[in-house]
Amino acid sequence: MPETLEKEVRANVPANFGRTGRKASLRDRFGKRFFGTLWGVGLVLILAVGGLYFFAQSMSYQSTDDAFIEGHVTGVAPKIAGRIDQVFVGDNQLVKKGDPIAEIDPRDYDAQLRQKQAALESTRASAVAAQAAVDQQIARIQSLQATIDQDKADQESSQAQADQDADDLRREQDLYSRHVVSIQDFIHSQAANRVAQANLDSARMKVLSAEAQLLEGQAEVRTFQALVQVVLAQEQENEANVEAARLNYSYTKLFAPESGQITHKAVEPGDYVQVGQSLVALVRENIYVTANFKENQLDLMRPGQPVEIEVDALGGRKFKGQVESVQQGSGAAFSLLPPEDATGNYVKVVQRVPVKILFDSIPDVGLPLGPGESVVPTVKVQDFQYSTLQLMMAAALTGAAILGVLWWGTRAPKAKKDA
Repeated sequence: MPETLEKEVRANVPANFGRTGRKASLRDRFGKRFFGTLWGVGLVLILAVGGLYFFAQSMSYQSTDDAFIEGHVTGVAPKIAGRIDQVFVGDNQLVKKGDPIAEIDPRDYDAQLRQKQAALESTRASAVAAQAAVDQQIARIQSLQATIDQDKADQESSQAQADQDADDLRREQDLYSRHVVSIQDFIHSQAANRVAQANLDSARMKVLSAEAQLLEGQAEVRTFQALVQVVLAQEQENEANVEAARLNYSYTKLFAPESGQITHKAVEPGDYVQVGQSLVALVRENIYVTANFKENQLDLMRPGQPVEIEVDALGGRKFKGQVESVQQGSGAAFSLLPPEDATGNYVKVVQRVPVKILFDSIPDVGLPLGPGESVVPTVKVQDFQYSTLQLMMAAALTGAAILGVLWWGTRAPKAKKDA
């Protein structure tokens, strides 16, 4: 066996080795394994560099293919029911804010508006008549008040005359008892006193009658004022009815609430539509991305981090963006039927959390980008960071692999067994 091994070693050594008087080169030492050793060392270095690159990628970037373009979709629906008279837009048409979408037959609502306006005019006329009646009663009360003032003045005059006649009667009576005046003068004083007292009583009755009429007029004023308030309330109600009818008439024309693209058009002339029925969907231009990352990918993800967005519909074309926000909770928690983890056997499943990503600028690529299209976002969560220990471990593993390749290249070949 030693002789056979010696022969094989000598076969691998060049014939002029030891006779040229020079040292053996690296290629001479490796012999037939020289190129294989070089390829091995190169492969180790490539694997080391590739491993470091993918390690850096995994530590600095987070990506997911569970991501889709979203957009603010505005539904256009009528506020009134009626038959569609005209449709002004077509499928996938771009419209500006305020552009007409469709028109409902306005004849019924025009008739309602004119009816409400007529009722309002009638109520306003009634209000004017009621106010005129109030003014008339107020004028009557003022006249009654003047009459009362005159009657009170007459009463005071009658009271003064009655008091004077009473004094005269007392003097006449005293003089008559002393036989100073005649019986005719005494009787005349008595008659004058009775007339004055009757005039006073008549004046008092006139004042009482006028005051009663004044109270009656005041009550009538309050009645007419209440009637005016009722008519004014009816006027306000009719004004509201007119405004509602005018609004309903204006609702016969539907306009685009925002600029965007007509999508999911579901209306044609002659259709009868109900209140709130969706006619078209308007997709606005400010699209964004909803990316459902695994919850263990979010430890370093923060709003404002840069994102590279790869759009499948554009052949993988990439756009720049940034993280806008992270949803407070997983997507499953807000689903129609959220999981009940407290029931049955529990199996832990990694949850996904929606992350909203905004484009730095809306892509202008000539093709529409709309909700539901798939994208692949890649978020840079941090710059590549490493520690001394990690570098030492990577260098040690690389060095060990290179040494292993060199050992393989320089070790003696196995001896062949004799037949």
